[in-house]
Amino acid sequence: MKYSDQENLKVAIYIRVSTEEQAEKYGIALQKEAVLSLIKSRPENMSLAGDQYIYIDDGVSGTTPLNERPAFAKLIEDITLTPEDQKPFNIVAVYKIDRFARKLKILLEVIDFFDGHDIKFMSASEMLDTSTAFGKAMLSFIGIIAELERETIKQRTQDGRLQAVDAGVGFGPNVPFGFKKNEYKKYEILEVEAKIVREIFEMFVNESRSTDYIAIKLRERHIPSPKASAVINNKRKGEIGKRTDIYFWFPETVRIILQDEIYTGKIFSNKFKKGKRVPREEWIQSKTLAPTIIDIVTFEKAKRIFSQESHQKK
Repeated sequence: MKYSDQENLKVAIYIRVSTEEQAEKYGIALQKEAVLSLIKSRPENMSLAGDQYIYIDDGVSGTTPLNERPAFAKLIEDITLTPEDQKPFNIVAVYKIDRFARKLKILLEVIDFFDGHDIKFMSASEMLDTSTAFGKAMLSFIGIIAELERETIKQRTQDGRLQAVDAGVGFGPNVPFGFKKNEYKKYEILEVEAKIVREIFEMFVNESRSTDYIAIKLRERHIPSPKASAVINNKRKGEIGKRTDIYFWFPETVRIILQDEIYTGKIFSNKFKKGKRVPREEWIQSKTLAPTIIDIVTFEKAKRIFSQESHQKK
């Protein structure tokens, strides 16, 4: 189809905004206005197909599969569920290609789908359309550049994170019990908590107390649990949960403290991926040490006790 073959070309608009930062830079209103201006400026007889054909995916990443985008899924339905001679629009226009898709594979899948239904694609920022062979070639080229830029940013972010880890920067909102973060996001000892950590190791290693016994004693002494203490000591924003007593210690919480190498100064990152704990050999250790709360001899004794317990259960 050549645009000149159409007496009145109907245009649908697809808008995607992901994060709040992108929303400010590439906001919905800005994208819509840019595409409408493109439609008005074209020499062909083009017009908006209708407000119902402005599809907006708000808060959706450019790498999200097409079938997981609500507005785009509706766009597909409007094309496929309409008889061929009653297509609601002839063209799908976007503000910018990387607003549409940041993976070349996704981009090419879309163009193939549009071609199969005699729907053309236009971008306001790149000033191209797929009604010509040149436009299709340029679209693929721009798609490659967009994906390369995305991968470059991703790699830079990973490299920057690794450098920060080596410098001893603590990532994530949760600060280990016994520590706080300074203005440079590095760990410092929080003595009110560190004192409890030392007492836990003392009871477990030197007094041969169980984690259940230690948890009960901490409750009886009204020692705030790690989560409650984080709020009390301004390590974490929010309110203390009301489900349990703020002095309630789980035996498993005690066990986690007794097995955390952070207390010997070792800082590890990459412990979790997508909410799941990764094997220890995949952890990344910082070249910088945190302040020491527990000496290595005491920590190894605790480790040996846990190992013996595990052996006895077999």
